[in-house]
Amino acid sequence: MNRFLRGAFWLALAAPGLYQLFLLLWAIGGRFGYPYDLEWMEGGVLHGANRVADGDGHYPPPSVDFIPFLYTPLYPGLLAVLGGIFGLSYQLGRAISVVALFGIAWTVVAQGLAASPRHRPAGVAAAVLGLGLFAAGYPFVEGWYDLVRGDTLFLFMVTAGIYVLTRWARDDEGPWAHARVAAVGAIMGLSFFCKQTGVIYVLAAGPIILIYNFRRAPAFVAAAAFVGLGGAWLMQRTTGGWFWTYIFDIHQAHDWNQDRFWKSFDHILLHFRGATAVIVIGLCVVVACAIVRRRLPLPARAFLLWTYVYACSTLVGALGWGTEFAHFNAYMPALLHGGIAAGLAVPTVLACASELLRADQPVRHGEPDLRRVAGAWAAAALCAVAIGRDLMSSRWNPRAFIPTTRDRLAGDELIATIRALPGEVWVPSHPWYAHLAGKRMYVHRMGVKDVTVRKPRPIKGLDRAIAEQRFDAIVLDNRDLHLELPAIASYYRPDDLVPRNARPRLFSGAKIVPDTIWVPAGPALLPPGVRALFDFEASRFEHWTVYGSAWGNGGERKELPGQGLVRRYGGRWFATSFHGGDVRTGTLISPPFVIDGSRITMRIGGGADDPQLRVELRIDGKAARSASPPLPPSERFSDVEWNVEDLRGQTAAIALVDDSTVPWGHLNVDEMWLWP
Repeated sequence: MNRFLRGAFWLALAAPGLYQLFLLLWAIGGRFGYPYDLEWMEGGVLHGANRVADGDGHYPPPSVDFIPFLYTPLYPGLLAVLGGIFGLSYQLGRAISVVALFGIAWTVVAQGLAASPRHRPAGVAAAVLGLGLFAAGYPFVEGWYDLVRGDTLFLFMVTAGIYVLTRWARDDEGPWAHARVAAVGAIMGLSFFCKQTGVIYVLAAGPIILIYNFRRAPAFVAAAAFVGLGGAWLMQRTTGGWFWTYIFDIHQAHDWNQDRFWKSFDHILLHFRGATAVIVIGLCVVVACAIVRRRLPLPARAFLLWTYVYACSTLVGALGWGTEFAHFNAYMPALLHGGIAAGLAVPTVLACASELLRADQPVRHGEPDLRRVAGAWAAAALCAVAIGRDLMSSRWNPRAFIPTTRDRLAGDELIATIRALPGEVWVPSHPWYAHLAGKRMYVHRMGVKDVTVRKPRPIKGLDRAIAEQRFDAIVLDNRDLHLELPAIASYYRPDDLVPRNARPRLFSGAKIVPDTIWVPAGPALLPPGVRALFDFEASRFEHWTVYGSAWGNGGERKELPGQGLVRRYGGRWFATSFHGGDVRTGTLISPPFVIDGSRITMRIGGGADDPQLRVELRIDGKAARSASPPLPPSERFSDVEWNVEDLRGQTAAIALVDDSTVPWGHLNVDEMWLWP
């Protein structure tokens, strides 16, 4: 078979891998320039990089200003350095991950090209199929490859490190050879500072260097230990011990889920069943070739190497996903290294089958037996087809990961909303949004969660900032941080929902969105001359006459069970007729007062356009004014005003009437003020 036909044959088999790579490039290119969070911790990573750039340190004691994520500092440090040149942004952080992706692709293709000339076309096809499997795992790991996170950079470091180690371990002699292996050891040691699991790959590299050239082992071990252990010691000294507290001690306090650990092996090994079967077939063929022919072809050695690395990465993935708060990004190393191993199984089967069938030995007229050659090629092609079937059955839509124009506009509107809030604003789940709005950044919610779960640690200044209402507004997401920090609900109240058109979606990791704006709770500041008739801040309906059970015994500080989020009330308390649900009825009549002003204002919420739900201004028992909540029904308070100039000097009472039993049949009332 001539060179052109061989190339066309392997290109056709590699086509499914090219298709998956096209989908991945489509997704990455479509969202690279998105100026808001794709995953909720991206903004926190940028916050950490900003602190490093400002010289504030990445591992301070926990405080209201900053708590680092529980990762080692290489990625935010690199981001800070490059940010000094290009400016800190989501695009810069994602660019690091994208460049790492291309580095991974280079490493895998280089591994394929390292095959002998006779098997090089199959080796290149193997590289494309392996990269295709990795690309097909993009939706499985929730679109994690191109984020402002250190995962992809870490994956490039360990993958390239292992590949280069196998190349340089056998090259040359003398000091230069040892220096190059020491450089690889330094890179592997440095991978720990990108992600803690780098330790496992440093240990996994030990048997590799011993097998490839044990004389180089001391240089590798010394360099890896110097960078890893020496760097950790230095970080401990310069952070007052907080480095190890964050990257190890707090991790140990997190929950360990053994069921998730064991389930991970199913997730990894059975996700691409065809690829797993091809790896098993490859191992069987290699064993058969070793026993029968007592030798291993060059592709088989690379295949065994990456199968070993794949086994280590499967363990890494299981350990990662078994830890509390983990996502499927823990499986990224297993997906990549499993893809490399499955791809390399193709030229391995070709080479070993050729050995077993003696397909390369001439039988007649100096030519090999075409049937034996065809048998070896067919075996390899069937393996490639099995991988290709996995790839085609794993088709996915990149649009699901690409923000739309609407998402971009929602982000713009959210930043404008935050910018318009007066004073200091805390955005716990998206600190970089506050930065984009020109506000100061404060601690990320995940940092609060990390240091308070299982073994609570004090967060300097946070409780005091909440109690003293240091923040003029807190923008909470839909995961209810105020339930984790009860003090928020004690000192703040929900003022309003984040507008529907100001909620940019997340596309990876935890799917959270900004949801509510909370403001300090407390007695309202009355304008000059204004008198508070009733504001329910006494918590009990003192001197009120109560009929029925709908109004309870006093005001409420938050929504009742079954009720939506009540917002935009004044002070700390409000009155609601939702006690017992919408079916309960009742009337609440205020003590009498003299109308000595020109108008009465109040806040009303609940059901709307229902005459059975109303607030009445009664004089001599008769309704002189009446008001109902405006449309549409909402737990958000709206302002209502009565002109009472013509009633000046008369004695009146206010009646809160709930005679409705239909859905939304309840009334919320607060801040009834009399204006001069």
